[in-house]
Amino acid sequence: MGKYEILGNFLKNQRKNRMTLAFKEIENMLNFNLPNSSKSYRAWWANDPYHVQAYDGWLKFGFNVENVNFKEETVHFIRTGINKSIKTKESTKSNLAPRSKAYEFERKSGEILSKYFNEELSPGQVDGIHKLFDFVSKDGSIIGDAKYFTLVHGKSLPPAKFSVIAEHTWLLEKTKAKRKFLVFGNDRRVPEEWLKRYGNLVKNIEFYFIDDKNNTIERLN
Repeated sequence: MGKYEILGNFLKNQRKNRMTLAFKEIENMLNFNLPNSSKSYRAWWANDPYHVQAYDGWLKFGFNVENVNFKEETVHFIRTGINKSIKTKESTKSNLAPRSKAYEFERKSGEILSKYFNEELSPGQVDGIHKLFDFVSKDGSIIGDAKYFTLVHGKSLPPAKFSVIAEHTWLLEKTKAKRKFLVFGNDRRVPEEWLKRYGNLVKNIEFYFIDDKNNTIERLN
């Protein structure tokens, strides 16, 4: 069970369709402190299924975050019933399957990378950059993102995905973290081909590939 699913189960078992919880209530429920970014950045509470806390904490249990009050440190949830469609494989196969795989990869790679760096990594933001990174250490010294890419039709270069890699590399370079990385899953040819073309332009960004079948991690550059 994901570490945020306790919150999701709590919400699901409530009779109310709307409820407000204090950050401290959620922390007591989860039995760990929420990351610092959750106390300052609305993006941490975004209804984005690609992020572990959102998918496990409320989305797949049929809730959305409606608003967040950082001054009072409270978050307001509203029941949407979306969990019914998530559980129906046939009706969601085309739309949710890619997201589910990307989410599972992000969750699994977070566990592997936390052990690899010997630091707890969780979604978060850093000062001056309006982006929610997939992995941020508590002290901000390690920052990274996960990408679950494949070649177009399994054989052609993906120019749009190459642009995404370039954008995220640029954003990582703007941070003050000591270690900055991108971790890839699914098709290692995507980061390998990108590095062949643009690797000489990368400064201090570590590229990794995780084989999600045997949970091995490999440095690519």
